[in-house]
Amino acid sequence: MTEFNSNNKSSPSRSRVKKGTNRLLYFIIFVTILALTSGFYFYQKLMRPQSAPKPEFTAEATATTIATGSTPSSGLAVTSIIPDPTIDLATAVDPQILPPLPPQEVPETTLERLEIPAKVPGSNVEVEAAKFSRLITTLNSFYSHLDSQQYMQDFKLSESSKVHFSKLIQKLIDNPPVVTRETDDLFTLLKNTAHFFRVIGKDNILIIKGILDREKGSFETILQTFYNLTDNPEYLKEAYSVSLDPSAIYDYAGFFLNTMGGRLYLFRRDSKSRMVVSYYAILIIDRANRAGHSPHGIDIRPAVDSLIEEIENGGNNLKLREAYLDSLYDLKEKYN
Repeated sequence: MTEFNSNNKSSPSRSRVKKGTNRLLYFIIFVTILALTSGFYFYQKLMRPQSAPKPEFTAEATATTIATGSTPSSGLAVTSIIPDPTIDLATAVDPQILPPLPPQEVPETTLERLEIPAKVPGSNVEVEAAKFSRLITTLNSFYSHLDSQQYMQDFKLSESSKVHFSKLIQKLIDNPPVVTRETDDLFTLLKNTAHFFRVIGKDNILIIKGILDREKGSFETILQTFYNLTDNPEYLKEAYSVSLDPSAIYDYAGFFLNTMGGRLYLFRRDSKSRMVVSYYAILIIDRANRAGHSPHGIDIRPAVDSLIEEIENGGNNLKLREAYLDSLYDLKEKYN
C-alpha cells in the first residue's frame, strides 16, 4: 500500500476556498437582513397608537334616546353626552355606508351653470316667469338624471326622484329645528344633534349621502337653484307641491349658523358642502333682515368673516368662488 507523506498533501484548490468564503458572506448578509426586519417589526408594533377608549355616551345611545322620546338621566354630566363631532349619528346607528365612487358630473347641456341672478322687478312678470321656468327646468333635468342612474335604482324608490325629494323637503319644512336657547334643555340639544335622522330617517340619509358622493360636480348648481326658487314660493307649490314657509327656511339657516347641532352637522361634511351651505344660510338670514322678519335676531357678521377667510384659503375647488366672495364682501360692508 502506498504511503502518503504529509509533505506531499496537495493544498486546497483556489476555487474551493473562494466558494467557502462566498458561503460565509451570504450567511452574514442573511442574518443581518433577518435582524433588521425583526427589529423594524417590533418597533412598528411598539409605536402603533393605542385605540381610543370607548366613550361612555355613544351615538347609538343618543339615537335610541331620541327615537324613544325618553329623557336622559339627570345624573349625567353635560360633557359626557355631547356626541363626538366626528361621528355621524346616521352612520353610527347603522355602520353600513355606501362604497365611494368617482364623482359623476351631469353634462353641461343638462345642467347649465347658473350665475347668481340679479333681483328682477316685480312688475316685469314675463322676465320673472322666464327666470323661474329656467330654474325649474334645471331642477327637473337633475331629477331625470338621478332616475337614470343605477345607484339610484338600487335604492328601489317607489316613486320618481322628483316626487320623493319633494315630499322630503315638505317634511323638513313642517318640522324645523330649535334655534334659540338650544343648550337650556339637554333633551332639546340631543334632538337638534339628530334632527335630520329623526325627521327623514336613516334610509333617506343614506340616499342623500349617495347622491352627494356621486354628484359633487352638480352640487353648487342644484343648491343655487333651490335657493333661487325660494324667492317665489308660488312656483315651488305649482311645480313640486311644496308649501314653503319662510319662517322654517329662516330657522334652518339659523340652525346651521348659530346652533351646536347645526354646526356639528356641517363639520361632519366635506369642506365644499360646508362652505356652500353656510353661504346660502347667510343669504337667507340677510333676506329675512331686509324683509323685516328676523325674529331670532341672528348676527351674521361673525359667519360672514369666517366664511370669507375659509373660501379664500380653501375654496379653490368652488365653481362659483368669485361670486360667493363678491356677495360676502358686499354683506361685510353692509353690516359693518
